Amino acid sequence: MHVLAPLYCLAGRQGWIQTLKILVSDDHELIRDGVAALLGRLEPGADILLATTGDEAIAIASEHQDLDLAVIDLSLPGTSGLPMVSKLCELLADAPVLVLSASADRHLILKTIECGASGFVYKALGTRVLEHALQMVLAGGVFMPPLRENEDQALSAVTPRQRQILELLAQGKSNKEIANTLHISANTIKNHLAKLYEHFRVSNRTQAVMKAQELVSGQ
Repeated sequence: MHVLAPLYCLAGRQGWIQTLKILVSDDHELIRDGVAALLGRLEPGADILLATTGDEAIAIASEHQDLDLAVIDLSLPGTSGLPMVSKLCELLADAPVLVLSASADRHLILKTIECGASGFVYKALGTRVLEHALQMVLAGGVFMPPLRENEDQALSAVTPRQRQILELLAQGKSNKEIANTLHISANTIKNHLAKLYEHFRVSNRTQAVMKAQELVSGQ
């Protein structure tokens, strides 16, 4: 287990700035250090904890349940895959878990979100997409890559509950605010958002709202 605490330190004129605590776990050093460096640019002063296996990631999450974010490779040595994601989401109930994977399988993506993850990034999409995903989940959103389907496969109908969520999204409500308004859990909101992204073949909440508005207006 590799721990950098903090990897980056930042002192402001008025004293020390409160920093985020972030877990990054990947068994490939180049990717692990690259993600840590990107986070250092996005969140100067971030306290970044590094792990190389699923068991190390779980151990760090268990010890540091005040983490603000976890960025995890889905295929790690030891405990990995969906069981690892579920355990991390259980330990870090108040922090987003962003999953990285070499796989773009749509079933796996949806299952990962259903386990409680706040986002899924296909590694081949590159740094710019990863940066966007990090910013989105840190802001309380859910990130999913567009899910490709056969052209002749119709999009599933949007449910009444999903329509309510879209209306609240259009009002600029956060996941937590939507959950409180509809009296359902934040994790349920994540699952509905994942399905909406699939319906509309989009990757974020803004695109989902825009797509829904286009359909309503007949554009």
